[in-house]
Order: sequence, then structure tokens, then C-alpha cells
Amino acid sequence: MEKGFPICPDHAIFLADAHLNQDDIHSRNFLALAERAAEDGIPLFLLGDIFDLWFGTPGLTFAFQKPVIYRLRELRREGLRMYYVEGNRDFYLKEDHEGTTFDVVSEGDMQAAVGEKRLYLSHGDAVNRADFSYRFFKGISKSRLANQGVAHLPPSLFLPLADRLERKLRRSNRRHKGTFPEKDSREFAMRMFRNGVNFVILGHFHQERLMRYSLDDATKVLAVLPSWKERWRYFYVKADGGYGFRMYRPGEPLL
Repeated sequence: MEKGFPICPDHAIFLADAHLNQDDIHSRNFLALAERAAEDGIPLFLLGDIFDLWFGTPGLTFAFQKPVIYRLRELRREGLRMYYVEGNRDFYLKEDHEGTTFDVVSEGDMQAAVGEKRLYLSHGDAVNRADFSYRFFKGISKSRLANQGVAHLPPSLFLPLADRLERKLRRSNRRHKGTFPEKDSREFAMRMFRNGVNFVILGHFHQERLMRYSLDDATKVLAVLPSWKERWRYFYVKADGGYGFRMYRPGEPLL
């Protein structure tokens, strides 16, 4: 166990960008993976955008999201450890979901340790410095003032407006996700590696990447998580040094 890290599992799995928006095979397999993680005692780290849009403000939960959230809360009460890093489509989750749906909710990044390996976890939406329109929007939409404003709007008015805004932002995000910002991601990871981090794990770009670097005679790893809906892929890290991507298959062990 790495000293100074409050989150120190012996093994863990990581996934991001499920973008669940209805009761379908993707939502059912997502919950089936969480249920298997609970059975196997494997902590689950979710690095954002589990739903297309997710507002933590009470009253702004879409109907299809409620059974998923309810089941996650059941699994956590039964012992599953779950940690959440907000993505660009997650808003104000910490107050209502930390300690209920998840053990910890981070509005920015998160650090953990698996065995002797230090992990830096982030959704990754701030890595691409060229996406100025999104970075500006994020600064406004994630502010305390915006949260207070949203909380006073009736759901019947706000949710349709939010859905239209999300579709407009999707076009901008798609343009920047079309080409993976390898240089920005590498420079971002290197800054973390120089601070003693062994693994940098990101989401957001919907492209599975596993890049290894040699620094100070040690191997450092940058893992970019794919979109869940493409092939139900997730990343794992074990205390014995094992790591990599795997595909979820019903009935099979996660590790």
C-alpha cells in the first residue's frame, strides 16, 4: 500500500464514456459489469460521462437514469467500492452522490495507488488545449453560480434546453475527438510522471490507447479509455504489476 494515498486497492478496473441514454444492451452490460465487480471484490473507477447528460441537482434526473443509479447505490451498500471523476457531461454530482452512489466524487482529478503504483485519474477533457470553445464553456457551466441557477429552474423547462445545448456541443467535441491530441496528452502525462506518478488514465477521447514511456529507468504508462459502447472495453491494474485492456463478456471473470 502506498503511503499518503487514501484510495489504495489491491486491484481495480477503470472505464469511461458509457454515454448511457436508454435501457438497452449497453446499460444492462454496464450494470452487469458492476455486479460482477461487486461479486469479485474489485473496486470500480468511473472516469466520467457515464450518461449523455447527468445533473446531480435533485429533480433533474432523467427517468432512464434512475434505475441505474438505484442499482449502483444498492451495490455500494452491499460492499462495492466505487469512485467517480466528473466528465464534461456531468454537472454538480458531488453533493448528492458522494457517500451514496459513490465512495468519492471528484470534480477534477483523482489520485490512487494500486500496490506500489501511483495512479493519476482524469476524464481528460481539459487535455486538448486547442478546444477553446469547450474550455470556455466548462469554466462557466461548472461554476458555483451556474449550479445555483440551475437548481432554481423547473425541470420541465431546463432539461429540454440542456438536451439541445448538449447536441450543439457534441459537434464541437466530435471535431476535436476526430484526431487524438497525442502531443498534448503526452506532455500532460509527462508532467504527472515527473511528479512520481506511474499511470495516467484518461477518458473523453473515445479511442483506446496504451502508451509506455521510459523515465528515470522506470516504465510509465498512459492509458486512454475507449467508449464503452464500442466493444465494452475497460482497463485494469493489479498490485502484482499486471495491467491492460479487456473486453467485458457476461459470465467471465473481470481479471
